[in-house]
Amino acid sequence: APVGVYMGAASSTPSPAPSTPSPAPSTPPSNNITIISSLVGLREVDAAIASAEAALQKLRQRRGLLLQWRRRRRLPKQREGAEVGRAAQKPSCSFPPASTVRGEPGQADVRLRHPFCEAVRTPLPSGSLSELAAEGVSDVAVLPSLLVPCCAHSGTTFLWRCMQYAFHPERVCGSVADRAGCEGGRCGKQRRSGRVAVYAPLAADWSRSACGSRRYLLPGLAGNVQGHWDYRKEWFFYGGGGAAWPKGWEDYAGVELPLCYWEREYQRLLRVRPLADTLAHSRALCSSAQPSGEKPWWQRGPRGGGPCTHRACLPLDMRKIRFGPEFDGEYDRETSPRWQVQATKALPRLDPSEHPGAVVPDFTPNYLCSVKSLRNLRLSVGAPRHWRLLLVMRTPLDALTSSYKMFVQWGWVRSANLSSDVMPQLRRLRRCNPRLYDSPELLGSLSDEQVLRYFESCWGDGVWRNFVTNSLHYVCLRAWIAAGFSREQLLLLSSEKLRTLQAHELVDALANFTGLHHNAPLLATRREELSAQCEAPDSAANRAAWLRRRQRSKSSKAPLVNTHRDFNGSNAQVRSRLDTNALAEFTRLPGAPQGF
Repeated sequence: APVGVYMGAASSTPSPAPSTPSPAPSTPPSNNITIISSLVGLREVDAAIASAEAALQKLRQRRGLLLQWRRRRRLPKQREGAEVGRAAQKPSCSFPPASTVRGEPGQADVRLRHPFCEAVRTPLPSGSLSELAAEGVSDVAVLPSLLVPCCAHSGTTFLWRCMQYAFHPERVCGSVADRAGCEGGRCGKQRRSGRVAVYAPLAADWSRSACGSRRYLLPGLAGNVQGHWDYRKEWFFYGGGGAAWPKGWEDYAGVELPLCYWEREYQRLLRVRPLADTLAHSRALCSSAQPSGEKPWWQRGPRGGGPCTHRACLPLDMRKIRFGPEFDGEYDRETSPRWQVQATKALPRLDPSEHPGAVVPDFTPNYLCSVKSLRNLRLSVGAPRHWRLLLVMRTPLDALTSSYKMFVQWGWVRSANLSSDVMPQLRRLRRCNPRLYDSPELLGSLSDEQVLRYFESCWGDGVWRNFVTNSLHYVCLRAWIAAGFSREQLLLLSSEKLRTLQAHELVDALANFTGLHHNAPLLATRREELSAQCEAPDSAANRAAWLRRRQRSKSSKAPLVNTHRDFNGSNAQVRSRLDTNALAEFTRLPGAPQGF
């Protein structure tokens, strides 16, 4: 009845009145015929949709089985090719054993089989590797000692890619030789001069006996939902928006992995292993009952004793997780367990006397202006003298507007415009300390204790919505110096300067400051590759190289800094402009003497 009423009401032109009486119709009115036909048509369409969806589901399952079959057929060939073509690069440890996604017999399909291990509050050893070797330490998770605590949208990802390339141990510990002196897959491409790069792809090549005292970059690893591993840029352990600190130091150290997991070839071959094997290995890494025999320091169990789950692991609801397209068909969500567990991170564990050259980085760009980060770091490990801090910086106004525009693009911002956020934050800053707000140049005359008190009282935790304090870098920098870091431990890199440096100039500057080894002869054999990694995409050299290659590639490289300049969704261009009053008030503060 409601449908009939609605259909009658929807008629815009009433039927004309008949001129002569007509007999009662023997068939339903045309409106009812239309309704019944429409309902029949809808049922047919719904049935067709259901049939199509069932057929599509079957095709997806069939595609998954075909992908699994193809991967299993392809795996032996890939491994055989790797062993023949890269004999010298054969991984130095075995792969996870064959297994199933179901886990151990009788294991319950629950979110977390064992409670998390008790949080460890004792910091990791913070001494240099040479100091730890002198103390007789033989096995240690190496704490990051090269920090890039600032600043977002300034080029930290560009710097990360460059340093990964130039200071990777396979290049730092490599050499240059004639083609005749090369060993299979260790050699780079032949150059006209006949000299080629001889890489050091194995963990054994990075030891003292093979690499000497050369220092190289050895980032921690990040584990994904498929049980694969790759280098990790940002850790967010001390603070800056992350929630890792309450989990304890075992969350920073991560699960225990052999050094071969840092070999690029091992990482590549691990990605073609069956998904069931890598998932089972993640479960084993996260369990306190590991087959290694000797229990790591984090395997103390919960307070009541018994087995526990590593703090660096996460339970995964497989009904919500999406694998990569090449792996999605390998996990049958209908018959396989709902819950798996993911090992998320791992710092390298080394014998300091055997691998004295490892330098572990942490490129978390939110540390600098986070009160929590500085407090946690200062009260746990202090300011170790061998640490180095690289700060990639832009002008405060550029940092302010680009961060706001990014969060508009992400849909996080609810304010009408940037000014409506900036003005209340500036008023809060003034209420916190009117004297320093009105005369910011006085910051340079304060004692270390006064600077730390001002920083902890008036700054936030570095979370994304603190647009003003996250952009006033000079106060944050002064606080880190007050906490014990010396000026010699800091290197400030301007984003504008990064755009103009040639690759060898940048690598030289980084090597001189960090102590990492610049293997110039080896990198010189791959000049164009080094330029692609360590020169700004809009530099003269890279621009010319791109113009030469544009016939083969229609797309240019990503910009040095993702300023979100071209994004105009949600009226972002207009919303990210400061009005006259906000602009004048904000630019007055960064223009003050920095006291540095």
